[in-house]
Amino acid sequence: MKPVDIAELGAEPLPEAEVVVVGAGAAGITIALELARLGREVLLLEGGREAPDPRLQALHEFDCVGRPMRPNYLPRLRQLGGTCNLWSGRAMRLLPEDLRPRSAVPDGAWPIEPAELESLYLEAERILGLPGPGAFAAERWLAAASPAERALLASGRLVPRVSLWAVRPRRFARDFAAEIRQSPRIRVLLGGQAIGLRETAEGGRVEAVRLRTLEGRDLEVRGRAIVLACGGLENARLLLLSTDRRPEGLGNGSGLVGRFFMDHPRAVWGRVELAPGAVMRILLGRPVPGGKVQLGLAAAASIRAERGLLHHYVTLESEQSSYAREQYDVAVQVAKRLLRRGHAGGRLDLRGVLAGRTPDLLYLLTPKEILPHWAYRLLWSARERLPRQPRVERFVLVHFCEQPLDPESRVTLSDRRDALGAPVLRLDWRIQPEVVRGMEVLAGLLGEELARTGLGRLLPDAGEPRFTDASHHMGTTRMGTDPRRSVVDPWGRVHGVANLWLAGSSIFPSGGHANPTLTILALALRQARHLASNLSSL
Repeated sequence: MKPVDIAELGAEPLPEAEVVVVGAGAAGITIALELARLGREVLLLEGGREAPDPRLQALHEFDCVGRPMRPNYLPRLRQLGGTCNLWSGRAMRLLPEDLRPRSAVPDGAWPIEPAELESLYLEAERILGLPGPGAFAAERWLAAASPAERALLASGRLVPRVSLWAVRPRRFARDFAAEIRQSPRIRVLLGGQAIGLRETAEGGRVEAVRLRTLEGRDLEVRGRAIVLACGGLENARLLLLSTDRRPEGLGNGSGLVGRFFMDHPRAVWGRVELAPGAVMRILLGRPVPGGKVQLGLAAAASIRAERGLLHHYVTLESEQSSYAREQYDVAVQVAKRLLRRGHAGGRLDLRGVLAGRTPDLLYLLTPKEILPHWAYRLLWSARERLPRQPRVERFVLVHFCEQPLDPESRVTLSDRRDALGAPVLRLDWRIQPEVVRGMEVLAGLLGEELARTGLGRLLPDAGEPRFTDASHHMGTTRMGTDPRRSVVDPWGRVHGVANLWLAGSSIFPSGGHANPTLTILALALRQARHLASNLSSL
């Protein structure tokens, strides 16, 4: 059915549904579509509208009291389709080792078997339009690796990590619009802002989702089951705002809602100088039929287990010359910002780019990220055909870091209120010493392997890394089997609340090394099927 704006409705009560899904981003749309395919009636609520609305976007503002988030950057989008409207498209799989108990992440094991997640990944990859089956097998790409790359990995101390991109990033509101409109089982309501959940008088069930408009109108939506799919920050906020019967917030009996906030801290830290003739084909990224691929480098699992290391990986990106950086930095950044329409250009504020030049742009604005697939493929093919003059090449190291579980890295409610009168989020993001130690060890391993093979040398940076966030908001409503140590059960249902589920990266019990989008979709499919088969018993 065609989306309906809440402003177009009269005074009549809002429609009920078997399942109310709050949040129409990647997780919410995937769950709604899967439930409808399984014969369930769904009401999909989205606080944004089909086009960006600055007044609604301002409701995503939060107070940052810990590590600062990236300036001049849009980490969340309140719009139909969610933040995936801005997503650059990098997809990665968690590995079985990420799901199992590890000394570096005590209490971080996932209550899901790796084999189950593996089968769900195959379906999630098709949803995202990623290169065909088997594309996440590193061996497939190592067959085309250069002699230098094979030599670098020969000892087994460094292992590859695969990142994939589709030909174009999935835009869920656009790409699934036809199926949503044609489905008689999905209704979409736009512009109503969820400000909390109302529990039944006897407790243990959610009776309604409370909505408010910027014009001050209060409404309620009811359903047999409620699914919150509002992202790693907003899911926690809605539980904390739901204090009608529980002053600590819904699902917060153990005080864990909002705790264990994780991101993937990222830093451009260190450089590699390659010897003349050392060619990198896969480590720098390359186009392939159906998309793009890049291999990163991680420490072998045995080394990480022996030293108690987190699961970091590092990629190589071309370094700007100092002359180009000084003379043409602004012009290059502006041009790249304008070119990035097809991927994630809208995430960067152009005025901020002009005002502050950060090494983070070396990662954000590389050719594999900013160019349309056909242009990137032509560029790569032309470069491969050109004769190479042996010369020293330099690359920066971009570190992507896992975080340990830290209960003091958290979100709470601020004393400040938004335009709806609701408390805004207060984010206290913390980066622990173990993160830096893991970076140092990984960079050291790379330096040793470069020296061993004669391929080049590591040029470490002086001083502490300058971290930025990756907008991967995880862990604030973690899942597990023990209500004393988790917020939701292995299916995403809030402990002690019979009809309330949470979806998305807020339920991740640990962050692992991988970008979360692919795993979010895999869990969304799993959750929708479980919910569809158990709905009649609620």
